[in-house]
Amino acid sequence: MLDGSNPKQGKIWKKATLTFSFDGRTMTHDFLISPIGSHNAILGIKWLEKESPEIDWSTRQLSLPIPSPETATIAQEEEVDDSPLAGIPEQYHVYAKVFGEEEFNKLPLIATMTSGLT
Repeated sequence: MLDGSNPKQGKIWKKATLTFSFDGRTMTHDFLISPIGSHNAILGIKWLEKESPEIDWSTRQLSLPIPSPETATIAQEEEVDDSPLAGIPEQYHVYAKVFGEEEFNKLPLIATMTSGLT
């Protein structure tokens, strides 16, 4: 069968579409079901062309390269909000200071606690 001859143990019976994980990637492919002896699977040319795995022939290992993104945004500047309390009910405006930068940079008070557990 791998040399182009017909399978000796039987013909291809069915096709199944399977979703599986390989090398950290989830993929969906069609599989042809046939008795193939002691092999778990035979990778076809269509799969090899589509996935383009890296093959280490000396160790017989396959790995799929992770494509690097063309652009990546790490951070960007935001415009200053002229009305940061817009959309917040007026009765909560008195608590706005708690969420300001000055309060954010303060450390909490250290309190000692006593516990009845020993």
